[in-house]
Amino acid sequence: MKGDLLSNDTIIAPITSLNGGSVHLIRISGENAIPFTNRFFSKDILKSSGNRFFYGQLVNEQNKHIDNVVVFVYRKPHSYTGEDVVEISCHANIIITEKILELFLRQGCRYAEPGEFTKRAFLNGRMDLVQAESVAALIAAKSDQALENALNQLDGKFSEELKKIRKNIIDSLSLLELNLDFAEEDIEIINDREILKLLNQTERKISEFLKSYNQGKLLQNGVKVLITGKPNVGKSSLMNALLEKDRVLVSEIPGTTRDVIHDEIFLDNILVKFLDTAGIRYSGDHLEQEGVKRAKKLYREADIILMVFDLSQPFSEEDFDLLKLAKKYAQKTILVGNKIDLGKNLTNKKFFEENEQLIEISAKKKKNIAQIKKAIKDKIHYSGTNELFLNNERQYKKLKEIRKAIGSARKALKNNLGHEFVSMELRQIIDILAELTGEVTNEDILNNIFSQFCIGK
Repeated sequence: MKGDLLSNDTIIAPITSLNGGSVHLIRISGENAIPFTNRFFSKDILKSSGNRFFYGQLVNEQNKHIDNVVVFVYRKPHSYTGEDVVEISCHANIIITEKILELFLRQGCRYAEPGEFTKRAFLNGRMDLVQAESVAALIAAKSDQALENALNQLDGKFSEELKKIRKNIIDSLSLLELNLDFAEEDIEIINDREILKLLNQTERKISEFLKSYNQGKLLQNGVKVLITGKPNVGKSSLMNALLEKDRVLVSEIPGTTRDVIHDEIFLDNILVKFLDTAGIRYSGDHLEQEGVKRAKKLYREADIILMVFDLSQPFSEEDFDLLKLAKKYAQKTILVGNKIDLGKNLTNKKFFEENEQLIEISAKKKKNIAQIKKAIKDKIHYSGTNELFLNNERQYKKLKEIRKAIGSARKALKNNLGHEFVSMELRQIIDILAELTGEVTNEDILNNIFSQFCIGK
């Protein structure tokens, strides 16, 4: 089926950024990659066995010099795509790069679609679908852990885990169906207790991956940290202290920050995006009301909330409204008490007693800022037992389907519905695993997956 989805044409695209740098790299893949290049290159590469560099001149149809280039030749199947591939390194001038691309397009090459090189690698059996998806994850990783996870998946470690699960299910299904074949002779090849043990083991493994998904997304995509509180509690000063630079306008006038301002830093090699919002305050000012509305939307979308209070002032009704919100989002909220350099207002004693986790700081004096960074890192630290974690939505949904099928098989066993029903659920698990790794797929699914890749991958 994979072969039916393969295209026979030759594709081309830059595989490095065209902004900056000293070298641009252009990849050509397909049966005409080597003949087309040979036609305009000063060295004969037609007889090359592959895995070799050539240095020479690239010219156009009029034999006009385009650039001195390095050409690397790959012979199928020993290339990224599994096809004949040529990679041309030229000087990083966009005019040169465009001339090379236009030259090959005039010869009959087609500009590669997003992810098409990796799609061809999958269709040619160079990698399975889980590995193919890890290529996009590798490029987009926003932390060391996400990068390592993507490399592990590209190396096939997650695929190996899925193969083990599939083998266990197939072995059990085979024994179950033997039970059915010998049912009239009262011979039991595998009993219910053994089947249940296998189902439980498989579910535990699947559940470990599913449990890792939320933190896996944070490590893969970066962490949104919302800084919020009523006006003039020092949110902008706190953001500047966290960023260790003056990024946000700081003013003594309440309500200075009316829009959402953001900037990014790396904490322990994890991308953290700080969002500084308008203060939560009811007002007749239309702009301010709109800012508050957007801030509340960000409460739902943020991964972590830094809720800031001014400890030097008695708490107002607005502060207590914010504390209610803090309870609503307790799992992702860090309470921050600012302006301790001005002294703590004793009327807030009950608040201090009830919130032992409060981090007391002075954003202006940059005191205890490290404690906030540690609290953020603690919330995003991946502490799973697996070497691998999940951060791909398609894979997450497929594993949920498998867990559901396991639950149905267990229910069929407990209710003595017969091994036919259990076999049906096990076959469904095998089918889902085949979809997960791409052994069974269709063009629409592949197009949806690879369209999310960047050009050149």
